[in-house]
Amino acid sequence: MKRQFKLSLTAFAIAQCLSLASAQAQETEKEQQDNTTKSAEVKQPEEAKKLQDIEVLTVQGFAATLQRSLQNKKLADSTVEVISVDDIGQLPDVTITDTLARLPGIAAERDRGNASTISIRGLGERLNLATMNGREIVSGEPSRSVRFEQFPAELINGVEVYKSPLASNIEGGIAGLVNMKFVDPLDRDKRQVNISGHVMDYPLADDIPTADHDGYRTSFSYVDPITDKFGVAFGVAYQDQPSIQRDVTSWSYNKLAAEQGDVNGNGVTEAAPWGAQTATKGGTNKRIGAMTVLQWLPTDRLQLKYDLFYSKFDIEEREDQLWFDGWGNWSGESNWNYQNASNPAQIITKPDGSEQIVAGGMLYGGSHTANNSTWFQKNALISTGLNAEWQGDDWTIVADVGYSQATIKSKWVNISSSYQNADAVANGMDYSWDARGEKLAIGSAYDIGNTADYQMDYLQVNSDRDLKDDMINARLDFSRIVDFGIIDKLSFGGRWADREKDNDVVSWQQAVLDGDANVDANTYSLGSGYNVPVMYTFKNWSQVVDNAFGGIDNRNQHDKQTSDYLDNWNVKETNSALYLMFGLSGELGYIPYTGNIGVRYVRTESTSSGFDQVPGTESVVPVSFDHDYDEILPSLNLRFSVTEDSQIRLGLSRAMSRPPLVEMRSGLGLNQSSTVNTASKGNPLLNPFVANQVDLGYEYYFADDAAFTVQLFFKDLKTHIGQSTSTMNVAGVDYQLTAPVNGDGGQIRGFELLYQQAFTMLPEPFDGLGIYANYSYTNSNVKEFEPADNPLSLGGLSKNVGNLTLWYSKYDVDAKVSYNYRSEYTRVGSWDPSELYTIGSEATVDASISYQLTENFKVMLQGQNLTNEASTSYFDNDPSRPRGYAEWGRRYLLGFQLSM
Repeated sequence: MKRQFKLSLTAFAIAQCLSLASAQAQETEKEQQDNTTKSAEVKQPEEAKKLQDIEVLTVQGFAATLQRSLQNKKLADSTVEVISVDDIGQLPDVTITDTLARLPGIAAERDRGNASTISIRGLGERLNLATMNGREIVSGEPSRSVRFEQFPAELINGVEVYKSPLASNIEGGIAGLVNMKFVDPLDRDKRQVNISGHVMDYPLADDIPTADHDGYRTSFSYVDPITDKFGVAFGVAYQDQPSIQRDVTSWSYNKLAAEQGDVNGNGVTEAAPWGAQTATKGGTNKRIGAMTVLQWLPTDRLQLKYDLFYSKFDIEEREDQLWFDGWGNWSGESNWNYQNASNPAQIITKPDGSEQIVAGGMLYGGSHTANNSTWFQKNALISTGLNAEWQGDDWTIVADVGYSQATIKSKWVNISSSYQNADAVANGMDYSWDARGEKLAIGSAYDIGNTADYQMDYLQVNSDRDLKDDMINARLDFSRIVDFGIIDKLSFGGRWADREKDNDVVSWQQAVLDGDANVDANTYSLGSGYNVPVMYTFKNWSQVVDNAFGGIDNRNQHDKQTSDYLDNWNVKETNSALYLMFGLSGELGYIPYTGNIGVRYVRTESTSSGFDQVPGTESVVPVSFDHDYDEILPSLNLRFSVTEDSQIRLGLSRAMSRPPLVEMRSGLGLNQSSTVNTASKGNPLLNPFVANQVDLGYEYYFADDAAFTVQLFFKDLKTHIGQSTSTMNVAGVDYQLTAPVNGDGGQIRGFELLYQQAFTMLPEPFDGLGIYANYSYTNSNVKEFEPADNPLSLGGLSKNVGNLTLWYSKYDVDAKVSYNYRSEYTRVGSWDPSELYTIGSEATVDASISYQLTENFKVMLQGQNLTNEASTSYFDNDPSRPRGYAEWGRRYLLGFQLSM
């Protein structure tokens, strides 16, 4: 049959190019012999004999994924990392982020304990681009960054991470382009069904009364080539995951000498934190993901393919927090509170001669409140499209149209309660704090753990947010094989996309309606190793909200405040692109090469709408700005086959990444209530990040499943976008303005090493061992623009990133243990890009083991974050100013997988 003929030819070509002696992981030797016989019937005798001479090896599990991915990496048209599985549902990870974080040069950032966003080659999420089946997808974040944990690993069939661009690929990722792929049903020879289920256990829940131990996840996938002309694939994955966290976090410092007081009276002012909080989080994070693919061959020349992906998160988290305020050592305020506390201020002198309070006490100036809240959030993402491919005698034409939408509806509802102990209020709370240890320590001369001393003050909803991001896009591509010297292929085409992101916010407070409402409160310890007061909580939070405040009010009954208007914005963006690319094939001396050369022209037009605050008032006026820019992006990729087993890659390109949408917003906010007048705004006239890039690599494939590669990369960033502080005069008043700007770029350079090998040469039973290891080093003189006197490193850049995975696959056992390391890096706030701080280095260990009980059924045990690695952070590029210490704990999963 025609489809079988095409598949057998493809298999033969790949086998010949790779000189491989392998077969698909899930096929038996008998099936291989049957396929070889069928192929031989339609091939020339010489080709049939070659196929019959191929030795059949059966490779399964994690080893099969590594081998298949390595084969695709070797033949790729550019510098690319590949994740490739034979069947959906085979990746041994919870989300696709866990898998991505094992690849060379890629590091993940954790959120709620889950690997979430990624950096590529030291460049953070702002410089990445994500696509699904070749189409750009929108984001539920206010920027453009995509949280990859929303994509269940069970539904993804492959991932390509392009580190050097192709002219035919969508622009937008200086760091890299991540393309997630679904299965093509007609690539399968028979129906495949996968069912899996796991139960989860989170031991940290023992220390948090609002948290649950247990969760579960399950998935189902169905792939069926119903006929030679029509196939269908369907998959669904559901997860009910506990959300658990405990942390101690200090707030920002008064950084300017003009803002600071002088506690020790030596004429040098001291910086101090504004305050701090202790917190726990317990709740559920429910996720459902589903995908559908329909593939149809109406004629021998035309293929139609429709795909749909849907993901939804439903998050509900109880948060208990104690807020400690009034620690700031502000200019013009009395130093008596610090000087007369029972714990004297401990002051250090910095190398630049400035001083800082690192520990001390606050007698009358400090205060604390109990804040017991629930965070409600619903995230949804849909990505769908129709692809048509027509193959003529000479030309291939591909048309693609897609739609993507992401939404977030969130509400943070907080009960704020003040501390009312009469003796403590009359005599001063006499707080103490110490930021010199691993965790911030907080104390008080009074027992603040008596629940009778707390009084409910108000219910706060901040903020009731509705964010929506829509995109429609269309592509048209033409290509044909040519014979014109070294040019063997001609490709050209265009793309158009229209995108709109809208952010709407309402915040409000409501006073207590019934002060006598039944309150069942208690206290609990934050846990061993924490030197902080006990936490205050409600056993019946929902009942307290209903009885004391009349429930969670309808936001439509509340007028927008000035701060709400300033946080409301809309950005519309239209992108169009044209490209021309030539495939190359020839010899340089006696060294054969293949590759491509091309150019892409891009034009972007945007309109940003928002509100400006009228100086001296609380009123606002609507504003709108138009902006446009264009770029020419050439690229060259060459692969030199030095020997049968080794090759050299060269890539030259110019790439761009568009500004984060939240930083393109309109809107100006003014504040005259602090010591220094401040202002903040977006910048709708931002131009993109642009970089000229060079990639040079050597790849040595010394076995079918073994390789050593080294990649050198250099990026000359022509412009960088970051938050900057300047002076702005409005109506005759000077303000300290914080806003995003286009600033000078700089250079980013580094290298990546990969070593992968299955130790099949060892004697049994050790011949099932293997190793997958990579390391990347990145250095850059590109800095963020804050702090002005000691700027932070480029957002997302970790100098050192590494992964070491040891695996064993034999006797129906498939096991691995992975060590991931990432050195410290700068985090740029997603919702507030002016929130900049450093996240300390992290080393996490994950492990998994599975046993194939029967041909179709296996059981699995996984452990994540086995060393209970915490997340640490600090302010102002200064480790003596700690920000936070957060824990998510270990997690364990026990499950099964049934394949039919």
